[in-house]
Amino acid sequence: MPRRLTRDAKRAVFGGVAAGFGEYLDVDPVLVRLGFVLLAFVHGLGVLFYVACWLVMPLRDAATPGEAPLAGAGFQAVRETGERLAAEVRQAAPDATAAQLAIGSLLVLLGALLLAHNLDWLHWPHWMRFETLWPLLLVALGIGLILRSRKPAAA
Repeated sequence: MPRRLTRDAKRAVFGGVAAGFGEYLDVDPVLVRLGFVLLAFVHGLGVLFYVACWLVMPLRDAATPGEAPLAGAGFQAVRETGERLAAEVRQAAPDATAAQLAIGSLLVLLGALLLAHNLDWLHWPHWMRFETLWPLLLVALGIGLILRSRKPAAA
């Protein structure tokens, strides 16, 4: 059976993401946690990446009673609420092409705004500033999603 990247609730400190990465990569979870902390100093990417992984990575197995992780129950409740919300959104907009077009358009708009800021056409607060690479990346991703949504689906 192939290995799967899952969150580990038994060795979790917050959501089990670092413990899951540690087990998957066969390294100490403390090193993975340190990596997330160091990435947090890079425009908050560590926090963003952790939250994204927490939302995407499935929980391997629930903690046994009396062995609950430090904050795992609260995170699990928030995750289940998010999954229910995502299911409702999927039912409201079942067409993947429309979703790609909307997300692509949003990325192009956000990237264009950030690029305009970097060219000193707009002035944002200090905490919203990014390097020039990030807006260009967002524009490229958005254009790619828009172009992909316009291609007919292969049968």
